Amino acid sequence: MAETVPDMLAGAARRAGDTRLHFADGDATYAELEAEGRRAAAGLRALGVGPGDRVGFWLPNLRAWIALYAGCCRLGAIAVAMNTRFGRTEVEDVLRRARPRVLAFVPATGRTDNAAILARADPAARECLAAVVQCGGGAAAAIPGTPVVPCAEVAAGPAMAEDLSAPDAPCNIFLTSGTTSLPKLVLHRQDRVVRHAGDAAAAMELGAPGAVAMQALPFCGVFGFVFLMAALRAGAAIAAPEIFEARACAEMAIRHRVTHVAGGDDMFDRMLAEGDRLTGGAERPFPSLRRCPYASFNSALADFPERAWRRGMPLLGPFGMSEVFSFFSLRRAGDPPGTRTLGGGFPVNPEARVRARDPETGEILGHGEAGELEAWSPNLFDRYYGDEAATARAFTGDGWFRTGDLGSTAADGSFAYLARMGDALRLGGFLVNPLEIETHLCAHPAVADAQVVAVATARGNRPVAFVVPAPGGGGIDEAALAAHCRGALAGFKVPVRCLPIDAFPVTDGANGTKIQKTRLRRMAEEAVAAGG
Repeated sequence: MAETVPDMLAGAARRAGDTRLHFADGDATYAELEAEGRRAAAGLRALGVGPGDRVGFWLPNLRAWIALYAGCCRLGAIAVAMNTRFGRTEVEDVLRRARPRVLAFVPATGRTDNAAILARADPAARECLAAVVQCGGGAAAAIPGTPVVPCAEVAAGPAMAEDLSAPDAPCNIFLTSGTTSLPKLVLHRQDRVVRHAGDAAAAMELGAPGAVAMQALPFCGVFGFVFLMAALRAGAAIAAPEIFEARACAEMAIRHRVTHVAGGDDMFDRMLAEGDRLTGGAERPFPSLRRCPYASFNSALADFPERAWRRGMPLLGPFGMSEVFSFFSLRRAGDPPGTRTLGGGFPVNPEARVRARDPETGEILGHGEAGELEAWSPNLFDRYYGDEAATARAFTGDGWFRTGDLGSTAADGSFAYLARMGDALRLGGFLVNPLEIETHLCAHPAVADAQVVAVATARGNRPVAFVVPAPGGGGIDEAALAAHCRGALAGFKVPVRCLPIDAFPVTDGANGTKIQKTRLRRMAEEAVAAGG
């Protein structure tokens, strides 16, 4: 029988009612949090929120986030995820396109004055707001023309007995990265959120005795959201810092005997360094860890996953995106060392399938052949909110989702993610994963990090590398780096230019920091055209 999010939370409260959940704004048990969600539903309804209405969540990882989300789902409303790093332009875009009736926020995140950003937003964009719910302490924010209600008041009244949720009711909107166009608004349904949470929890063994999940990823991103939902579905103990800070998270992992953490390679690398400081360089600074799904963002850390395994940090490669959820698939702890940290793995839902299609001929490829990955699952997103044309383009005629990712399938039912199709390089007639060239460049002592793009030339597409010089590495010698690549890579993979750069242009997203490959391609084209 299909479940709703309120059903899931009520079930967790029955099974693990006294399990502790630790948050920056106060600890709670599952039973207390479920009751708080019922009260939040009543409070949100009093502010005018009803079925189908949107509620903006511009919040860090707080207990209030979960209570308000539970209330939102009980009302049949839709939670709109907003990155805590959003500026005025991004906030205005959400207000104009999603038109939330209520927006929950904290007045400040770090040094960012969120209250000032919201107050300066275009009044026409703010017209959709009936009220703003302020979480966290401090004086009440002043938002012109919009009532500001303390979060404590929203969840202070009698609990809402009525349940307006439904399995097929939409409940979440996530924003895609939007590095080359406006972000799409990815809409998900309650039953699919719950079912995928159960699938992911089972794959990560979050229901095992003594499981403690540390929520270091922001709830506003699909990566952090799914990890949170999986922990809640399993009734696991949870420890959640408000924002990620390496030392505080390392201390939390040791103090709470954390068994499960999800994050990016940079995050885990920093945690391990802090663990060394806290334990005096113990061989296994986090001995309680069991599963650590991780995403690879930094090509300079290509050797980190296996190094982390040797130090008792069991990283596993997943695959996911807003449309198919994070942890659509996951590698297994028993996989060979060479594959267990690669992106991809086995779909967590037993009905889910993945195939690869040749982007030029349109033919479905055999196992081991690289092409565009297409996915089918009973838990795919419902649609792009407000964009029927984009929704139609996203699916094949037989209902499979076009991921836009390069990868290949295997006979055992797993698959390998290689790169975004837009990042994959067509060189010498072959699709090439740029990570292969980047990793080799990073092995040179003069290079701290590298990114590679392809540029059209009179001799066909050729790779161009952007390299961050290593401190004390003696600077960048293009001829030496080309020779370094020529000694180990096929000729068509050797960069025609190796351009020094202080830092890569990036876009900060809720799931991690993404390098702006499109901008790098423009820079590479200009450099090659100028011959400089």
